[in-house]
Amino acid sequence: MKGAKLLGLRKRLNVKMDSKRALDSCFRFFSPDQSIVPDEGHFFTAPFDPSKLNLFANNDPDEFFTNAERNLITKLFLDSTECPVEEKEGGVYINKGIDSLINHEVYSAAFPLHEGNIKPMSNDPNFFKGKDKDRLRLYHSWAKPCNAFRLQPLEYVRKYFGEKIGLYFAWLGFYTTFLIPATVFGFGVFLYGLITLPTDQTSKDACNVKGAGNFTLCPLCDNLCDFEKLSDSCLYARLTHVFDNYGTVAFAVFMAGWALAFLEFWKRSQAALQFMWSTNNYEAYEKLRPGYEKNVKKYIVNPVTGKKEPTVPAHEQLLRLFTSMSMIFFLICVVCIAIFAVLVYRLAVAAALFAVDQNGAKLITTVTASVLNLIIITVLGFIYNWLALIATKLEKHKTFSDHEESYTFKIIVFQFINYYGSIIYIAFFKGSFIDPPGKKNMYVFGKYRQDECDPTGCFIELTIQLAIIMVGKQALNGFIEFILPAIKNCFRRVNENTIGRQRWEDDYDLEDNSTFLFFDEYLEMVIQFGFVTLFVVAFPLAPLFALINNVIEIRLDAYKAVKLFRRPTAIRAQDIGAWYPTLRGFAYIAVITNAFIIGWTSEFIPKMVYIWNHRHSNASVPLDGYLDSSLTSVNASLLIPTNELRNAKIYVENSFYELLYPECRFHGYVQMNEQWKYEPTREYFQIFFARMVFVIIFEHLCFLVMSLISILIPDVSARIKRMKRYERQIQQRMDFEESFTDVRDKRVSMYLEATRFYTHNGLQ
Repeated sequence: MKGAKLLGLRKRLNVKMDSKRALDSCFRFFSPDQSIVPDEGHFFTAPFDPSKLNLFANNDPDEFFTNAERNLITKLFLDSTECPVEEKEGGVYINKGIDSLINHEVYSAAFPLHEGNIKPMSNDPNFFKGKDKDRLRLYHSWAKPCNAFRLQPLEYVRKYFGEKIGLYFAWLGFYTTFLIPATVFGFGVFLYGLITLPTDQTSKDACNVKGAGNFTLCPLCDNLCDFEKLSDSCLYARLTHVFDNYGTVAFAVFMAGWALAFLEFWKRSQAALQFMWSTNNYEAYEKLRPGYEKNVKKYIVNPVTGKKEPTVPAHEQLLRLFTSMSMIFFLICVVCIAIFAVLVYRLAVAAALFAVDQNGAKLITTVTASVLNLIIITVLGFIYNWLALIATKLEKHKTFSDHEESYTFKIIVFQFINYYGSIIYIAFFKGSFIDPPGKKNMYVFGKYRQDECDPTGCFIELTIQLAIIMVGKQALNGFIEFILPAIKNCFRRVNENTIGRQRWEDDYDLEDNSTFLFFDEYLEMVIQFGFVTLFVVAFPLAPLFALINNVIEIRLDAYKAVKLFRRPTAIRAQDIGAWYPTLRGFAYIAVITNAFIIGWTSEFIPKMVYIWNHRHSNASVPLDGYLDSSLTSVNASLLIPTNELRNAKIYVENSFYELLYPECRFHGYVQMNEQWKYEPTREYFQIFFARMVFVIIFEHLCFLVMSLISILIPDVSARIKRMKRYERQIQQRMDFEESFTDVRDKRVSMYLEATRFYTHNGLQ
């Protein structure tokens, strides 16, 4: 009772609120099994007061507090336990908390126990009854794969694990549900591309071997690359139209609004959970981090308490921060080097494959480079997580929240570059700084030709890179998060006798996930949110794959929490913390990235300019001749200086070279002047101007839509505002009745005292 009051817990009153919504009946089919986790409804709450137990619902001492609340109260008293620690300089420093004892290796671990064992389903009507059956209820109604399409019993999750884990699963379920409209729209854009593919003039021209498909293209690399026909890019042209079509622009605007609508509606949902779970305006009391207390050897006297507290001098803190940031900067440079290494791999493999066989060389190069990049990303991620934790510990943060925020910042910055670096390169830089054939001004180190896009553009390469990294990452994370903990648990128990073991022995063998509670799970979803928003126009199927992954992810995370991991200490929380501003930042950055992908990487703007320039022509098809206009013709003899090691079959002599290929084409809007130098054409400046105008208009339109969404969607729904008002009225009435009772009791006491006085003195 005392611990509950110290924690400021709010408990349910005997007044039930009408928490049903109009849409609840629509989701009745997806609700959890009521025979396992019956809906208990929601009640108004008030600050717990042991003297008013009769006002609270269910005042049975055995069931009054939930499992998580008992967990919290126990942790409160364990954290208040004093343990004397001898200093090296002499004297005794009084340290508090079970975590300090663990840090000084007095104990090896401290964690709440899971309640009971998980058993197969039974027809016994009392199978799920009892206060020790919460774990069993959660397993059969939540963690089992057969519940994949049911809503989560969030109230029971909160009661067993606490508000912080409850908020994670509430957010993940809300995000997964919100992916459905994005999935439908994205799949519609994909279907539109498939349906209109037979009528797409650009891909038809590229595949027509008797027309534009017979154009000779200049080699994409020096020395080993051969000339090729435009028809060799037929597959790329078809795939490009499937993902890059007129529906892409509308999808980009929709996703900009979708991202902010998701965040705004989540704020409303979070506000409702804060009210239902009584975590409004909750502020956690933070004690010193045990690692800080152990490593810091300098103490100052607290002028309020008069007790000595550990501290780090300012100059030492700055030095540690500089060292930590230097480590982070070095690792970010390593990521950039890894991206450059993959680029070199692309060039080397492309040249080798072109020398052997032209067919499929570009596709094989793109796919293998993407897979290699995924492997490098995964390896660097493991290394960085380990080093980021060391760097964060080196900074010696005083509280755990400061420690966690510093670690979160480092991980987000690194993983942003790690996962999105290669995608950003393909989307915005590849093919942008290259020389026309025969020139070496932009060669790397003056001798290495830069990586170039296919004549049909870089869009499909961006799509392949994004799809492989996103889908491959999800598959690897599923293995790492689920299979590895299960294998570890099996190895821990393989040589142990399980007969007669106590509950704590079974739980001690489970995987420990208490350092950063569900941090990796949050990070995985935030990175996925980046894939779904930042580059979604290049891969409209990204929401579909994210939806499929998340439906599975919810059950995997639930299974891990219930069966594979130790039960974590319950932590109260009122929001998802630093992850929300990160998601909001991604939503705004996504507007810019998608604007530039459509404007620069996609062929949308050049096609619109071509249609505008030929609007008065008599062509029956608007894009008839577009492919020809986007390719510049050049005299093949100009390529000889850049191909010193020439293939004997093609480059025996200049005359043979010119006779076999008198000219070739490359993608670009340039022309030769009288001095035999390249200069931009009129179309180049038209397209450049149109791209800039499009980016500006697109960004302003998206930001306008996002602003309207922020204005139109209030942070707290009218229903929750009404319920809060009712709760305040109930609280005021309780306070009034308490004051009235106090006054009445005081008057009665005074009357009795006066009566005794008069009686004692024989007065009437």
